[in-house]
Amino acid sequence: MTPRPNTGLHLEEFPDFVQEIRGHRPFPWQTAYLHQVAGTGTWPDLDIPTGLGKTSIIDSWAFLLAWQHTTTATRRTVPLRLFFVVDRRLVVDQAHDTARTLQQALDTARPGTVTGRVADALRELGASGTALECVRMRGGTDWASRWLRSPAQPAVITSTVDQYGSRLLFRGYHTSPRMRPIDAALCGTDALLAVDEAHIALPLLTTATDCAAYQKTATHPALADRAVKTVSLSATTSTGPGRPRHTITDADRTHPVAGKRLAAQRRLTLLDASAGAKDTAAAFAHTAELALDALLPIVQRPVIGVVANTLRAARTTHRLLSQRQDIDMVLLTGRSRGLDRERLLASPLVTELLTGVSPDRTRPLVVVATQTVEVGIDISFAGLITENASLAALIQRLGRLDRTGDLHLAPAVVVRASTETDQSSIPVYGEAAEHAWNWLTDQTSAHPVGGLESAALTKALPDGLLVNPLTLPDLLTHADTAFLNVAPPRIPVVHRTLLDSWTRTSPAPVPDQTPAPFLHGLDTTPEDVHVLWRADLQETGGPQGGPDFGQWAARMRQLPPHPAETVAIPATQLRRFLTRSPGTDTTSDLESTPHTQEPAPATKKHKRQPMQPVLAYDETQGEWMPVTEANSIRPGSTVVLPSHYGGHDTYGWTGTPTPPVTDLGDFPPTATTPTRIDARPLTLLADGDDALTDILAKTITQAADLLHAGEQEETATVHTLLDTLLNHLNLNPSPHTGNNYAGLAHDRLTHLRTINHWTTQPTGRTENRGHIVLDPDEPARLLLIPPHPPQGHTEQSTGTGDDSADASSLTRPVPLAQHSQAVAARAAAFATALNLPTDLIDTLRTAGHAHDTGKNHSRFQCMLCAGDRLLAESLPEPRAKSGMDPADHTARRRAARLAQWEPDMRHEALSALAVTAWLNTRPDHPRGHDDDLLVHLVAAHHGHARPLLPPVTDPSPQPVTCTMPDHQQITINSADMGIDWNTPNRFHTLNRHYGPWGLALLEAALRLADMACSEEGT
Repeated sequence: MTPRPNTGLHLEEFPDFVQEIRGHRPFPWQTAYLHQVAGTGTWPDLDIPTGLGKTSIIDSWAFLLAWQHTTTATRRTVPLRLFFVVDRRLVVDQAHDTARTLQQALDTARPGTVTGRVADALRELGASGTALECVRMRGGTDWASRWLRSPAQPAVITSTVDQYGSRLLFRGYHTSPRMRPIDAALCGTDALLAVDEAHIALPLLTTATDCAAYQKTATHPALADRAVKTVSLSATTSTGPGRPRHTITDADRTHPVAGKRLAAQRRLTLLDASAGAKDTAAAFAHTAELALDALLPIVQRPVIGVVANTLRAARTTHRLLSQRQDIDMVLLTGRSRGLDRERLLASPLVTELLTGVSPDRTRPLVVVATQTVEVGIDISFAGLITENASLAALIQRLGRLDRTGDLHLAPAVVVRASTETDQSSIPVYGEAAEHAWNWLTDQTSAHPVGGLESAALTKALPDGLLVNPLTLPDLLTHADTAFLNVAPPRIPVVHRTLLDSWTRTSPAPVPDQTPAPFLHGLDTTPEDVHVLWRADLQETGGPQGGPDFGQWAARMRQLPPHPAETVAIPATQLRRFLTRSPGTDTTSDLESTPHTQEPAPATKKHKRQPMQPVLAYDETQGEWMPVTEANSIRPGSTVVLPSHYGGHDTYGWTGTPTPPVTDLGDFPPTATTPTRIDARPLTLLADGDDALTDILAKTITQAADLLHAGEQEETATVHTLLDTLLNHLNLNPSPHTGNNYAGLAHDRLTHLRTINHWTTQPTGRTENRGHIVLDPDEPARLLLIPPHPPQGHTEQSTGTGDDSADASSLTRPVPLAQHSQAVAARAAAFATALNLPTDLIDTLRTAGHAHDTGKNHSRFQCMLCAGDRLLAESLPEPRAKSGMDPADHTARRRAARLAQWEPDMRHEALSALAVTAWLNTRPDHPRGHDDDLLVHLVAAHHGHARPLLPPVTDPSPQPVTCTMPDHQQITINSADMGIDWNTPNRFHTLNRHYGPWGLALLEAALRLADMACSEEGT
C-alpha cells in the first residue's frame, strides 16, 4: 500500500465528515474513540449508554478505512467489511438505515469535500465504482442469494447472531453447502464483528475470538493477518478480561445534547399483577390497559409504548387495546416476512411513529411490541409500559423512553404478570426477571393491581424511581448485577479437530456438529426454522388421495424461495402449530433463550392430531423433501407450507390457524424475476373465492393449449391472457382495496403486458423478448420470464447455482475461451484489490483460465446445445454457457438427457485432471508457487472438493482434449474423473498453510469472479 499525500485524509477532519453526512458534529466520546483506534490499531469495546449513538462505529470504521488507505504505506489493518450483529428479530434495523445514509452520502458527495475524498479512497481501495455496499445478510441456496459480488468491496453488513455465526463456522443456516465457503471467507477475513448489546451474544464473541486465533496460526503471513476482529457494544460484556474499554467522560456529561439524554427524567413505577394470575399474557394485557389509562392524562406527547416478553402476550394486549375507540394502535413484532414488514413500515401509523409523532395528535398512538424495539429502532415514547424482565432488558426498553431528554416527566410502568416458582415461571427471562423485580422493590414500592384505580396510579407516577444513565450507577452500587440478568450460558471451546470438520463442507461429515451451542451456548434453543407459504401446493392429487409431493418439489424448484417471503420460527413452535398440540407459545424476538420443552404427549382429552404435511429443503441432497412427522422438522431447515394452513397475518407469525396466507413467491426484489400464471396464487392475491379460481384456471388452460399447439402467434396469446386476467381479477392498485398485495400483483401483470415479444423457445429470451415456460404436466399453469437486462447490466436469476451443470443466469451462449479469459482477469483484479502477493495473483489468474476446461467433453458441449449433437459438432469453438433459461428446468433436463450427461458428473473434475496433467509437463507459465493450491482452486470452483469431489465416473469414457492457459493441448480420459484420494491430504495441508478462512478467501476470489462473469456475459 503506497501513501497518497495529495488526497490524504486527516483524523482532525472526522467531525467535518460526520457533519456532512449526519448534519451534526460527533459526540466527544465518538471523536475520542476514532483517535484511540487510529493510534493503537485495536478496537476497544464500547461501554456507552443507550441513546448516545453506538451505531456511529459505522462512520468511524468507514473514515478510518479511507484514512489508512490514503496516508500509510504499511499493510492495511482496518478491515474491509463491518458486520453489525444483533441478537433480536428486528422490525426496523437502525444500523442498516445508518449505513444506507452513509452509502448515499458517499455516492452523491461533491468533489473536494471530506465525504467526497473518503468516497474516492474507498472506490480506489475496492477497485469498484461503488464506494460502499450496504446489505442485509440473508439466506438462499443459489447465486442470486449472495450478498457481496466482490471480496474487496468495502461493505457494512447487518445480521443476526445466527446468520453471521453459522456462516463464520462454514455451516450457514438456510444456505447451500456449496455457498458456505464463500460466506465463511467473507465473515472470517478482513472483517470487523461489532455485536450490539453483546451481554446476550457472549458465545458468538467468544467463538469468533477462537476462530481468529486459529486463522492467525496460518503459516502464510499474508493470510494469517486477515483474521476477524471483534468489538462489543455493551456496558456489561467484553470478549476478554484484558480487552480495553471505551466509555463516556465529563465532556459527554456536559455536552448540550448528550447531557440532556443522560439526564432524562424517566420515572419508574411498579405494578404487581401476579397474584392469582393463571394466564400470564391475559394478566399483562389487562394490567397494561390499567396503566395506559393512568398514563394518558399526564404524558407530554401522545405516544406510548407497551413492551411484552412474548409474541403471545403482545398479541393478546393488542387485541384487547384495539377494542378501544380513543387510541390508535400499532403492533410491532420481529417474526414477520420481509415484504410484510416493508408494508407495515410504509403504513401511515408506523411512518408517523418513525418520523416523529405530532404533539397535536387527536388520538394518542399506542405501540404494542416485543423485544424488537429494544434495539435497532430510533423511536421515543412519552410513556412506557413494560412486562417485567431482566435488568439489561429493562434498561434497553427504558432507552426508548424520551430518548432526547426533552420532557419534564417520562413515566414508565413495570408490570409483573407472573412469578418464578415451582408452580409458575416468567417467560423468557425466568429467575433473572424475579431477581430484578426484587431489586426494584428494594428501591421503590410496588402497587398491587387488585382494587387499584387508574386515577390513583396517575397521581403516583410523577413520584416514581428516577432511572437514567446518571442515576443508575449509584442505584447499582451494592447490587450483584449477575443475579439481575440472565446467567451467561456455558460456552464450548472450538477445538482444532472440530474446526477441521467444519471446513469439510463437501461432503460434510456424518454426524455433523451443529453450530448452535457455539453461537448461543449450551442449553439454549437451537436455530430457527425458516417458513414460507405457497398457494399452489394442493393436499390432493397424490397416492391415496394425499399430496403429490413430487409436484410440490417441482414447483419449488421452478420458483425457489427468496428471503422476503420467509419468517424465522422456533422449530418447537412450528411442530406445535402443525400438530395442533396444546401448550403455551413462549416465542419471543430474542435469538437465544433457554431451551423449551417439546409439546407434551397427548392426553385422552387432547388427542394428538396427525401432522399437516409440509415440504422441507434437504441441503445435503439439494432437494425438497416431504415431511409428515413432527420430529423430522429439523432446526435450521427451510419449510414450505400450503397457504391455506394459515399461521401468519399482516403483523407476522401468529402461531394459530388464520385465513390463508398470501403467497409472495413471485415478488423478490428483482425486475426480471419469473412470474407464475397460476389461478390459486392470483386468486389469493385478489381476495377471490373458488369461483374465481375456476374461471382463472380455465382461462390459463386455454392459453397454454394454444401455446402447446402453436396454432396462434405466441405474443398475441400471452397478451390476450394477461388482458383477460386483469379484467377478471379487477385488481386495483389503490390501497383502499383491503388487500395489501393486490396493487403489487396488478403492477406485475401490467408490466408483463408491456413486453412486446414472447417465445416458448428455450434459448429465445433476449433483451427484447420474454420467455414462456410451459409444462405438459401442468395444463393450467405457465411461467413468464421478462426479457433479460440490456448489455452491460447483470442479472441474478433465482435457481442458478453450483449444483447446476450449466450454472449461468445468461440466456445467450458464451464461448469457452471468452468466458475463461474474463474470469481470469476478474479473479486477478480481485486478488490485486485485496493486496495479495504477486504469486497468489498469478495462481488465481491461471485458475481462472483453466477452471472450465473440462467443459470440452463432447457430451457436455452437446448438453450446452440443448441436446443437439449436430449443432455441437459444428460449433466453431466450444461453449461455456448454453443460453438456456435457468428457470426452464424442463428444457434443461431434456438437454442433459439427450446429451447423455449424468446429472452428478462434474466438469470441474475433468478440469482438475487436465490441470494436473498440464503441471506434469512443467509449463513455463506464471502460475504462482503452489501447484497444489492451483489444482484445488480449479476442483473447488463450484464448492465441491472440500475435501472430495462427487464419486461419479463417466459411464461412457472418452478422450477429452483441453486447451490450457499457455494454449498447450492436453488430452485426458474421462474414465479418470471422480474420486482423487490425494485431495483430503492436499486440503488439510492447504488449510494449515493459508488458514481455514484464508483458503476459503482464495476460493471466493475465483468463484465470485466466475459468478460475476456468468451473469455479465463476458
